[in-house]
Amino acid sequence: MSNLFLFTYRFFQRNKILGLSVLLAIIIAASFFTFKLKFSEDISRVLPDSKNIDNMSFVFENSKLLDKLLINISFAENVENKSRSKLLEFSEEFSQTLESKLIPNYLKSLEKAPGNSEIQATYDFIIEHLPVFLETEDFDKIDSSLTEKELQKTIDANYKLLIGPAGFATKKNIKTDPLHFSNYALNKLKKFNIDDNFEIENGLIITKDGNDVLLMATPVSNSNTSLNKTLFAELDSLIKNAENQGFTVTYFGNSAVTFGNAQRIKKDIIITVSLAFLLLLIFISLFFKRKTSFILVFLPVIFGALMALGFMGIFIGEVSAIALGIGSVLLGISVDYAIHILSHFRQNSDKSILFRDVATPIIMSSLTTSSAFLSLLFINSKALNDLGVFAAISVFSAALFSLIILPHLIKNKRTKKVQRRNNLIDKIAGLELHKNNYLKLSIVLITIVLWFTSSKVTFDADMMKNNYMSDMLKQAENKLNEITSASLKTIYIAGVGRNLDVALHRNIEVANRIDSLEKSGIITNYTVVSSLLKSQHEQQLLIKSWENLWKNRYDSTKSKIESLAMARGFKANAFSGFDSLVLKKYKPLDPNIKNDILSKITSNYLIETDTLTAVINVLKLEGNNETINKVYNTFEGKDNVWIVDRRLITSELMDVLNNNFNKLIIISLVFVFIILLLAYGRIELTIITMIPVLISWIWTVGIMGIFGISFNIFNIIILTFIFGLGIDYSIFMMRGLLQDYKYGIKDISSYRVSIILSSITTLAGIGVLIFAKHPALKSIALMSIIGIFSVVVVNFILLPAIFNWLVSYKKGLRNRPVTLLDFIMSISSLIVFVAGALFMTLLSFIFRVFPANRDKKKYVFHFIFSKLTWFLIYMNFFSRKTIINPLGEDYSEASIVIANHQSHIDLMLMMLLNPKVLVLTNRNNYKHPFYGYALQYADFLPSDGGYENVLEMYKPLMEKGYSLVIYPEGHRNDSGIIKRFHKGAFYLAEKLNIPVQPILIHGQNQLLKKSEFFLKRGSIHTKFLPKIYLDKNEYGEDLRTKTKGIQKYFKKQYADLRKEHETPDYFADYVRKNYLYKGPVLEWYTFIKLKLEDNFKIFNEIIPRACKITDLGCGYGYLDYMLNLVSVDRVISAVDYDEQKIMVAANCAINTEKVKFIAADISEYEIDNSDVIILKDVLHYLPEAKQNKILVNCYNKLNDNGIIIIRDGDAEVEKEHKKTRITEWLSTGIGFNKTTNKLEFISETKIRDFALSNNLKFEIVEQANITSNKIFLLKK
Repeated sequence: MSNLFLFTYRFFQRNKILGLSVLLAIIIAASFFTFKLKFSEDISRVLPDSKNIDNMSFVFENSKLLDKLLINISFAENVENKSRSKLLEFSEEFSQTLESKLIPNYLKSLEKAPGNSEIQATYDFIIEHLPVFLETEDFDKIDSSLTEKELQKTIDANYKLLIGPAGFATKKNIKTDPLHFSNYALNKLKKFNIDDNFEIENGLIITKDGNDVLLMATPVSNSNTSLNKTLFAELDSLIKNAENQGFTVTYFGNSAVTFGNAQRIKKDIIITVSLAFLLLLIFISLFFKRKTSFILVFLPVIFGALMALGFMGIFIGEVSAIALGIGSVLLGISVDYAIHILSHFRQNSDKSILFRDVATPIIMSSLTTSSAFLSLLFINSKALNDLGVFAAISVFSAALFSLIILPHLIKNKRTKKVQRRNNLIDKIAGLELHKNNYLKLSIVLITIVLWFTSSKVTFDADMMKNNYMSDMLKQAENKLNEITSASLKTIYIAGVGRNLDVALHRNIEVANRIDSLEKSGIITNYTVVSSLLKSQHEQQLLIKSWENLWKNRYDSTKSKIESLAMARGFKANAFSGFDSLVLKKYKPLDPNIKNDILSKITSNYLIETDTLTAVINVLKLEGNNETINKVYNTFEGKDNVWIVDRRLITSELMDVLNNNFNKLIIISLVFVFIILLLAYGRIELTIITMIPVLISWIWTVGIMGIFGISFNIFNIIILTFIFGLGIDYSIFMMRGLLQDYKYGIKDISSYRVSIILSSITTLAGIGVLIFAKHPALKSIALMSIIGIFSVVVVNFILLPAIFNWLVSYKKGLRNRPVTLLDFIMSISSLIVFVAGALFMTLLSFIFRVFPANRDKKKYVFHFIFSKLTWFLIYMNFFSRKTIINPLGEDYSEASIVIANHQSHIDLMLMMLLNPKVLVLTNRNNYKHPFYGYALQYADFLPSDGGYENVLEMYKPLMEKGYSLVIYPEGHRNDSGIIKRFHKGAFYLAEKLNIPVQPILIHGQNQLLKKSEFFLKRGSIHTKFLPKIYLDKNEYGEDLRTKTKGIQKYFKKQYADLRKEHETPDYFADYVRKNYLYKGPVLEWYTFIKLKLEDNFKIFNEIIPRACKITDLGCGYGYLDYMLNLVSVDRVISAVDYDEQKIMVAANCAINTEKVKFIAADISEYEIDNSDVIILKDVLHYLPEAKQNKILVNCYNKLNDNGIIIIRDGDAEVEKEHKKTRITEWLSTGIGFNKTTNKLEFISETKIRDFALSNNLKFEIVEQANITSNKIFLLKK
């Protein structure tokens, strides 16, 4: 990756005009499409999509009932002379001004109360269609009112009305409807009144006390902040004029709250971004001490934002302005890339080193961060989808700009590595916090505590809590609550159908259920459209019921009316309107044909679109949970019935957010995991890189739990940002650690400096939102501060500690770093060991009290012990176990077993061989809580009482056939070298006159080292040597001599065993694993190289086991390490032109003082006198003149009987040589192999001629089948 960007940098350095032209073309194109982009200020785009939320959005967006803007007019408090007429007069003027200025551009309509003519028209309309406005129960009431007694009351009442003051006004209505049947319908109109506290006067709605007038306006849009900006600006201007006249005008509604939120967000972002800009300008300029630093830092951000907008202009067309507003804040992460570059350039101005240090982590972090943002595409929210695309493209484009363009803008003022400035940030970065065990323990304990507190964090889906309301809106809301019943809970129930008639028909059941709720006292009152507007089918039934009623009652009722009227003094035909009312042939009203009178009453309760119609019913009830839940239960799960309520939507929103949030986390983790896995090529590094992110996540959520902060739709956005930032920091920390592990470059502090700078700039950029007034932005700021602090702390302390444990232990680098498979096997073995130890301890207590023969119990206990150790050893099935027992020793007689002691595994290897085995151990092991009692019961003998005491304790056990294992070295050592033997074991054998059974154990020191408590894979060989009978005096006369003789014999046998098994195949795993975690390309190259070279067996066979070797063109040092591992008597000088390869080779754990790596041009290098000189795959990188020079130098420095080993492609083998040329062209073309010359391959003839001219023996020992490579031996 670094080579690619270094190549790009050098290419554009040579072609500056081309580079500038390409950059300008990209900027112009992006700008062009950016200007085509449309911005939506619809705040509802933030809401996630779900069935119930979509239903709510449909109702709120289309309902005239719910989108009202309520305007309250009253006298100012300081006005003394307040009169009802003056208030009405001003209100009329104010409403006329609204109509003239704001309708139709900003207000759809301004609703007033009906006048007398409209009321009369409504009455006439109801009389004209009376049956369709009745309910079934109304017919029973009418029927019961037709008795002579009830008719008498009605006629008397009519008489009183007619002779009273209102007689003139009521005369027409009484004549038309003498029995007042219309009252049944008119009473239903009361349900449509705003509130009982209001009355109508002069066409205005005024409170009964005459203090407040209420106007109801319908905005063109509730959520379009661009339109509403003008609307509320005009309203505010009118309100100011009203104040000058002594009136107070306030307004409240969804549109006002939505607009207030959008405006507050814009103002807060402008203020906080400006403040952040100022802080960053000061900080960056002071830190880098460059005038242009601040500009350079923000250029990638600007370029990234432009590229994202251009992309969205091409492929999306319209985006959420709110999302871009939040996204612009999150773009602070793009600043990091320039900061990383400037920070590393500050340490070292060499551009090649700069790309080596930062190119890979910047690309990795941009990819992971972009993928985290793109996971927002899986959330059901259009605004968050827009945010994800915008942020992802911005971040990745900023990263590319930082790597491709920015280095050209940084001037090289120095050619040497700069001495680190001793400022506060450098001092903090230089602290090795990960080495402090107390801090690491604190991290673990804090994480555990915060894990539990994190469970307290919940989703708060109540958008109102994250709404901003100005003092004016709060006062307006309080005022409305005072003068109306707004304090009651309101729930909307919608009956839905494909058209109005279907919706009305379905609303019948809804209306019946609502009526039942009122009768049972669950709701206080309600408004149901079906009382006035019914489906045609229902109207037909009502008309039929009306006709059936009068079929049998008309004649008798008419007769009674006439007689009672005449008796009261009326003319016989005074109430002739009764005939017209009863005998009229009524027809159903067509709901789809709009009627002005009916529409004025019901239109607010209807939503009609081309595909869907909804009828809105309004329920008023007490706001306690029990009552609300009863209403929910009545309608939930009903087809084509929607419950529209903030609380229910809150619950639904919480479920949706919870599901979306879980999805977001999973998708982000999967994306990041895959990218890291591909980049690192190792699952171990991927997991370790993600651990700090997961722990910092626990910290963030845990701290939220402590302070009672809830998740909401706004701070979820910032969690994505924190997740991306945490990955970035982990990647850069890991890069510093890998640089150290791979090259030995101790430069981790420069990465810490970058992270500290990034965290400071990010906090300055986002943390300043804490000063915002909008609660959502404050929530974002608080989450940012908590999250970034957690990410930095965990990264600085925990990540280095985990990585260092992976590759090193207290004595230095592990000769084979820990792998995931090793870790799993080690943990599994530990669990089995602890469980087995506890089981044997429990068994020892049981056997002590179990009534059985003591010796048999002991044997059974030893048998179980033996099988358990067998299982523990053989469960590690990845490690090969071999027992070599040529004489078939079977422990049939007691003996003193001696073995080399290099690991804890030795003990189990001895015990698994036979049940009748005891071990000499330290008395302190008796005190071990897990297995102490088991060892005592198994008669493991304590060694610290002297061998005389051991003799007394062991003798009776020996007589029972038990052998005693003693490690004559006394203590474990994992060097693989046999230490001095103590004579205690031989003293016991001599005194007891029993044989010594020597057993060699090989390989166990590499599976579980003494100082490295971790189990690895490998191979173990357990070899039985012939028994030694001390009374034969084969190794001396006295005990001391015998001890030394046996030690010498044991060492020789062990050396032979090592020589037999420590072959190139045995050490191949060691060589390969020393290049783990140094990059996927190098790891796979190492693996393939060893396979293709057959682990360098042929070189090992050719080269003596004890000699001085010079390897010219050693590359990564695979061959040199293999030769040294097989035989430590090989002293090697390895030379290569590629300095980075030498750095990698020299920084391996298996490096010893016997292998020396040197970075030098082999054509100029002064070769030491050597027994073997190797030129492997190197000569073709040099021109012919230098090839000849090197061969002469090798000959001159070759000791007598020495060997020159040359392996190279033979240019004379044309067919095979083509393949060799292709492979070499690829390796040099991608920069894997470094060269400054044209490839020139040597030929067999030239090498043969050189050998003959210098009296060297010439031999070809190997020839490749596919390529032209050959191995030439030149012996002196």
